[in-house]
Amino acid sequence: MRIVYLALAWMGGILLSKALPAIPLLGWVWLAVIGLLLMRTRVRWLVLILALGALRMAVMPSTADLAQFNGLGGLTVEGVIVGEPDRRDDRVQITIAADTVTRLGATTPTNGQVLVYAPPSADARPGDRVRATGTLTTPGTWDRFSYQDYLARSGIYSLMRDGSIETVTPADSVSPLITLRQQAADHIAAALPEPAAGLLTGILLGNERGIAPEVADAFSVTGTAHVIAISGFNMVLISGMVIGSLRRLRVPRRLAAVISIAVIVTYTIFVGGSAAVTRAAVLCILLVIAENTRRKTYTPASLAFAALLLSLINPTVLWDAGFQLSFFAALGLTAFSEPIAKRLNPLFGLPAADDDHAPTVGQNFRALIAEPLITTLAVAIFIVPLTALHFGRLSAVMPLVNVLIIPVQPAILVLGGLATLIAFAAPIVAQVIYWLTLVPLTWTIEVVRLFARVPAFDTYPHPNFIAVTLTALIGVAMLTAKPRWIDRIAAAINRLLPLAFAGCAAILVLTTAAITSRPDGRLHVWFLDMGGGNAALITTPGGAHILIDGGRYPSRLLTALGDRLPFTDRALEAVILTQPDERQYGAIPAVLSRYSAGAILTHGQPNLSPAYGDLLVALAPYPVVTARAGYTLTVDDGVRLEVLHPAAQPDISAPLDDNALVLRLTYGETSFLFTSELSRAGQTALLSSGAALGAAVLQLPGNAFTRSLDADFLAAVDPQVVVLQADGITPPDLDVLSMVEDLPLFRTDQGGTIEIISDGDDVWVE
Repeated sequence: MRIVYLALAWMGGILLSKALPAIPLLGWVWLAVIGLLLMRTRVRWLVLILALGALRMAVMPSTADLAQFNGLGGLTVEGVIVGEPDRRDDRVQITIAADTVTRLGATTPTNGQVLVYAPPSADARPGDRVRATGTLTTPGTWDRFSYQDYLARSGIYSLMRDGSIETVTPADSVSPLITLRQQAADHIAAALPEPAAGLLTGILLGNERGIAPEVADAFSVTGTAHVIAISGFNMVLISGMVIGSLRRLRVPRRLAAVISIAVIVTYTIFVGGSAAVTRAAVLCILLVIAENTRRKTYTPASLAFAALLLSLINPTVLWDAGFQLSFFAALGLTAFSEPIAKRLNPLFGLPAADDDHAPTVGQNFRALIAEPLITTLAVAIFIVPLTALHFGRLSAVMPLVNVLIIPVQPAILVLGGLATLIAFAAPIVAQVIYWLTLVPLTWTIEVVRLFARVPAFDTYPHPNFIAVTLTALIGVAMLTAKPRWIDRIAAAINRLLPLAFAGCAAILVLTTAAITSRPDGRLHVWFLDMGGGNAALITTPGGAHILIDGGRYPSRLLTALGDRLPFTDRALEAVILTQPDERQYGAIPAVLSRYSAGAILTHGQPNLSPAYGDLLVALAPYPVVTARAGYTLTVDDGVRLEVLHPAAQPDISAPLDDNALVLRLTYGETSFLFTSELSRAGQTALLSSGAALGAAVLQLPGNAFTRSLDADFLAAVDPQVVVLQADGITPPDLDVLSMVEDLPLFRTDQGGTIEIISDGDDVWVE
């Protein structure tokens, strides 16, 4: 188990260096020296390995010379094509190791790789010296996926879209393996119809580009995309099934292991040995070796060695989704398949693993059903959290679909591979085998298509929650090795069992609260009941929080925020003050003593009251933006907040209510109009400005006091829902209420805080 601890220290150093980029390289060197000087041997080695891991990450390049030309306009890059071009329906993706850049007539030596999107007709082969003309850009980053980080792990920091390719010097020859793979793909395409041909090409050759989008989407929705690409998930499942099949045929354990390793190595070389495939192969080979040593402690040690080796070559592999899926699929299979089998085998009438009696025909048949179920459940223990994290979608039918299609995958691999090999010498014989392969291929496709009709659900897990979950699962997996320190911890827990139970219960409650408070992909607007004055809290679909005013009662506002914001979140992205009236901002200083603010938005009207002076002191640490009509605040998730009024900054003598800040919130087809205490004179001025006032939800201006609403203003807004924030003491004006009597009216003095939810198309009121 020592290698496990060393690997954890090594990877901990990598993660620490990534989290603390400000620490210079020399700092990690000093940490290594300190590790060597420590007296205790174990601590010394752990500190040393941690420091070396941090050093390895610190010396990783974060850019290339070529990246300095990103965003500088049109240019020409010259270099050599590395790797096999990725041909797709609409383009071919080519990686070029550049050595010169020509821009504005000047040629500059450079280095670095660029990924070029060229027309699908581009003639490009590995080793060709080419010129690519276009514009270099930095790869983008989206909400759940960073294309920039993904390419950086391969040493690519520049992207050229719509590039044109000109061959300068063709390669001397084409790799025989590339020619062989292309011929194999041609044999498959000639022998099988689509989509079966595309699926078999993906499984055998790792090229899933020939699969139709609707079929690929079906695999994605059902959580079975691992079948159509050579990934760690796929390779772990297939190797596990191959070994199980050989054992059922009474092939000796060691011979089965040798055959399995030979298949993995041959397969890896044949499909090109890309980084992802090689990583998966290394993990699977170590898994096979570990299972056949009959030493429980060797499996985690082997996986730890694989992680140590791969992260030594490229430490950024720890952030690669393919590596994570490969690693944890292998760990899940080795750690949990045996415990699951012990519980499921009796249900299927199967003998125990240590039973030496020859299985009956019925038992062999039931094993065909039980084994893929056991394998799927063992792998899914780790894969489900990772799938939720990386892809943001889970299918409730994923285990069932995997159980139905995994048993036929070895048949696809064996029959399809055999037919493809024979096709080079005897196409007619190969055609018969291809037809046999068509049966499991069609079964796989149609099962996936059938269950793709069951909607998947979106997930928004916090990465920290997934990290805690995986750490707990790793801890459970390590229990199978029974290191001595586990026994000591278990004894301590037995002595402190009540306290441990209480702590676990508290962690469960906090974890549940953290999960339930995650963004749900919808817009939430709360019109808070502050007992007079206005206050609205906005939570955008992506989880940004915006507070508009706050009333004058700090305890009520802090309680309202505490009830609605995640307990781990102490930040407001923006605080907006509509006017310098203490009834609207009195509680804000107390809020800013508990929560941080990204920015403060006001219309800049000064005020000489002592309370306003206290407010300015509270606002001092934050950037204050003076906004007027036309100013727009846009959130990444599509929420847009636009200032409609006033057109200019009011001076100190201007009436407060005439110049109240008016905001229009837009999300999709839904809009909200926040009017604060805007007077009828202010409403008339806003109408005259020609601003677009239409909104689904209207906050009644002036708390529906006497003569606080202009009929023309109401007609221009044409709301579907009206919200009144009343104090419960001063009754709203009956004339104002009569103007909105035909509309759904929600009042905070009658129903408390009002929550309005929108998905961008519809609204719900709670």
